[in-house]
Amino acid sequence: MKKTAPLSIRALAAATTGVAGALAAGLVAAPVAAQDLLRGETVLERPRPEVEQLGMRAGSFLVMPRLEAGATYDSNVFATERNTRDDIIAVIRPELDVRSNWNRHALNLSAYGELGRYRDHSRLNYDDYRLVLDGRADVWRENTLEGRLFHRRSHEGAGDVDTQLDPTLTVGVVEPVVYRVSGGELAYTQHFNRVRARLSGLASYYDYDDAKLAGGRTSPEDDRNRWSYGTALRVGYSFSEGYEGFVQGAYTWTRYDDSTKYGGIDRDSKGYDIGAGVAADLTGLITGEAFVGYLRREFDSAALGDVDGLAFGGRLNWAVTELTAVTGTVSRHVRETRAAQGARSASSYTRTVYALGVDHELLRTVMLNGRLQYRTDDFNGIDRFDEVYTAGVGATYQVNRYLYVTGGYTFETRESDTAAGYDDNLFFLRLGAQL
Repeated sequence: MKKTAPLSIRALAAATTGVAGALAAGLVAAPVAAQDLLRGETVLERPRPEVEQLGMRAGSFLVMPRLEAGATYDSNVFATERNTRDDIIAVIRPELDVRSNWNRHALNLSAYGELGRYRDHSRLNYDDYRLVLDGRADVWRENTLEGRLFHRRSHEGAGDVDTQLDPTLTVGVVEPVVYRVSGGELAYTQHFNRVRARLSGLASYYDYDDAKLAGGRTSPEDDRNRWSYGTALRVGYSFSEGYEGFVQGAYTWTRYDDSTKYGGIDRDSKGYDIGAGVAADLTGLITGEAFVGYLRREFDSAALGDVDGLAFGGRLNWAVTELTAVTGTVSRHVRETRAAQGARSASSYTRTVYALGVDHELLRTVMLNGRLQYRTDDFNGIDRFDEVYTAGVGATYQVNRYLYVTGGYTFETRESDTAAGYDDNLFFLRLGAQL
């Protein structure tokens, strides 16, 4: 069960570059000369045609299967401050990517699953998966229409903002709360000489299973089922070589099926955010962007206070050398919650995340990884403020083109003025196979 996403090197490499598995192969005694980086590339993205995953041809598509299996040791499976309990979790991760190989347009399918089985606490077992179908239509030379359909099953468990599992089997929720998210996104990008504009729309539906309580009882969670909609526009102007100034805005609204069904509060809301920033590409070695602006969320119920404040975000990719890459991200979002404090209920919480990562190619077959993250959850309407610190290191050794071993360690701690704090240590080791 995940408190936050474990900082495994392969998972983070996939999230950063979109090309998990393109690691070096064949152990050598010393580093070899690195291939020169192309503009905008990092050490994780650099092609390694002699060792990278080949996949299987199926007409004009490339089919790329992958399977990881291993174990994770968790020192605090219930994310408690005292009387912690540890366990070993067997983890299996099947993955399948299908990518088109066309001169124009694109169509891709991604399927991913994660099955976790606990040795001593089987009630924490989980079966998560994700399906994504995305495509791109090259309407004109520099104008594209992109679409994406997605469906995923996930769970809330130990340390989650809205669900604290009960380790005693006497009160509260005793198993992870399962939920599903389905939806789609459509975006159109238009170029006008130095001007680039992107208009997008998104709709997603959240569907929660009943929570399982002590004594075999259940608690309905369907009052959390909701639709979330959003539309966004970004317009950028390239005012100099490698620099683009942009303005952006988004409007979102959330509609619950019936959040008052069991005596709750009407949680329907709408909101917007606006901002301006700069994107830069300095000779391809340093790329990134940063923006600052204003956000506001308004709730239909007078019992829930509206939210407004500073909006900001950014990302950085820095190819320090041909063997070392540094990445950084900053983000702030308003998120749904049902957290309460006495008679007061939080309208939402504002999550701010600062993350820094380093990837280093030690040998052609060995990739090293380090991650630091600081996260705050500021609850709107109640007196609660959480801070979560996460640090992790990892490594991947590519045995050959078809086999690899990955492992690492993550430490996480939460400090809160009202909720339970915790410390947790995660060690993982997995063997992967790919075609």
